[in-house]
Amino acid sequence: MALLSENTTFGTRVEAIAPRIVIDWNPYTNDGPVTFHYEKLTTQGDGAVLERTFLGVLPAQISTLLAATYTIIDPTTGEELAEPGWKLMAMIKAATDAVYEATAQPSTPTAPPYPAE
Repeated sequence: MALLSENTTFGTRVEAIAPRIVIDWNPYTNDGPVTFHYEKLTTQGDGAVLERTFLGVLPAQISTLLAATYTIIDPTTGEELAEPGWKLMAMIKAATDAVYEATAQPSTPTAPPYPAE
């Protein structure tokens, strides 16, 4: 979330968020479009949403996102880390595989097993 403004007197924050991100990955080129659907979110200090407004859709290319380096904050330590963009695709692919494997049915044999002798 990108902080747009904060009012400490009223305890409100205004942030730009992208609650919907569409990735159209082409596995043959390892590229494709990504669309970020942005909203402006105004919240109180307790997390209550006061206002939610659609801002627009911003496009990007997967190859451009992967070529960048991103500064992230470790949620447990608060430490700022610089991470290469290729990790983004690696993590999405790993999560995709894990979801598929968790829902895939175990294969069933096509012929009955041989009788025990």
